[in-house]
Amino acid sequence: GKSVVVDLSADYRFEGEGWTYGLPELYSREKIRQSKRISNPGCYATSTQMILAPLLPYLDTSGSPTVFGMSGYSGAGTKAGQVDADGRPTTVPKVTPQSLGGGVKPYSVTDHIHEREAAFHLSHLFPDSKREGDANRNPSFGLAFTPNVAPWFSGILSVCSAPLKDKMRASEIKSLYTHKYGDEPLVAIQNEVVELDQIEGKHGWRVGGIQVHSSGKRVVVTAGLDNLLKGAATQCLQNLNLSLGLDEFAGIPVEGHDHTEDGA
Repeated sequence: GKSVVVDLSADYRFEGEGWTYGLPELYSREKIRQSKRISNPGCYATSTQMILAPLLPYLDTSGSPTVFGMSGYSGAGTKAGQVDADGRPTTVPKVTPQSLGGGVKPYSVTDHIHEREAAFHLSHLFPDSKREGDANRNPSFGLAFTPNVAPWFSGILSVCSAPLKDKMRASEIKSLYTHKYGDEPLVAIQNEVVELDQIEGKHGWRVGGIQVHSSGKRVVVTAGLDNLLKGAATQCLQNLNLSLGLDEFAGIPVEGHDHTEDGA
């Protein structure tokens, strides 16, 4: 039939038969346009892939990049609560700010599914890789990801530390992001470290705070998105629009989105 399904679960993110992985800024928009079954990427996995994609040709692959992620407690989901006065079931957050005591709580510190998801798809983006099929991946690529739940409602902050095969300057690293994402309406590139109020409730992804270690061979990059928007609903709408032949950003507020700072 002509119906379009965009699946927000993790069931089809490893591209089972007939499914297309839908991260438009990194993978084929044309393939999404031609697909009626699209797997929406995970929230952490979206930010992790967008941080690392511009860096891939420059990484020292004898080591693994690391990503430390902090998500608002909405990312932890809900659980069954008490029935209401009419006898209807309710849900409550699995994690609350009170349960965190004002701090952050690491969880799934190894083998989180978004770690595997991000590494799997990024492995197709190396210069000698192709997108079709596992045989054309770089199977040696891996990354380390540590998720944490935080006492705010929504928004993911990611900090990536990545080894470089050659010495580079921060300005050179920033130019990689500008080259990769300079024309993307939902991407903002800045000089400063990304902060929560810049991404919570916003539809795009933001990157900044790029610093290179004194050795010149390790870069740290910060980034962020709202886990309920670019990490879920906004990206779903991008994919749905593409598949239906509409403008990708129809229904998504992009006007006034500050794209890059002077000096990018």
